[in-house]
Amino acid sequence: MKKPIIWISVLIIVFSLAGCSFGNKSSETGDLPPTITLFDRNYVAPYMPVEDLPDEYTYIGDLSEETANDTGLAGCKMYAVKEKDSFDDFYLYQECGTPIDGNTVDTTQLQWAYVQWIVSE
Repeated sequence: MKKPIIWISVLIIVFSLAGCSFGNKSSETGDLPPTITLFDRNYVAPYMPVEDLPDEYTYIGDLSEETANDTGLAGCKMYAVKEKDSFDDFYLYQECGTPIDGNTVDTTQLQWAYVQWIVSE
């Protein structure tokens, strides 16, 4: 009667250890946040999406496949302060998660909103 309990305990330990080794791939592979490359600068989107575009931003074109950098955002409309030749930031009108509060986005409820992309350091 004791032998099956020992084997079950051993199997539970083995599966637990296996689960730990496969559980967190992002830290093992060093996954980085998505980046967009524009004017030889990399941009990231660290802020919450917003429903309204700031007044000084105007439409400058659609994000190209090359600039989108495999983010899946090619074709999204881009908005920036137009007087500049290169930008410190711009907005994309893109599909994204729904903000729940100031720090949380529900990625199961997608919506279209403006997302600010800033130069990564």
